Amino acid sequence: MLDDAETTRMIEETAKSKLGRDNVVRVFAEPGSDWTGKDALRITIVITPGALDRITGDDLVDNLFAIHTSFYEAQDDRMPIIRYATEEELAAGDEPEC
Repeated sequence: MLDDAETTRMIEETAKSKLGRDNVVRVFAEPGSDWTGKDALRITIVITPGALDRITGDDLVDNLFAIHTSFYEAQDDRMPIIRYATEEELAAGDEPEC
């Protein structure tokens, strides 16, 4: 299993590669569990305002596939649970990173 800092760097590089460097601000992750109680990693990819106008559905699928592949290759059996938000959306919510 990768350590949290290494995992976050890997995910951020993947997201910037698949979604565009200008569209991804940062990535943060926190441990959690999936719907079955198994270990998961809750990943938030922070995107720029208007990024969804520039990101296609294929880009999102490619990003998801690349992240899952990276976890598999690193023999990290946690489930990556991914969400997208802008800084403004995070600030408006009750997330711990706000």
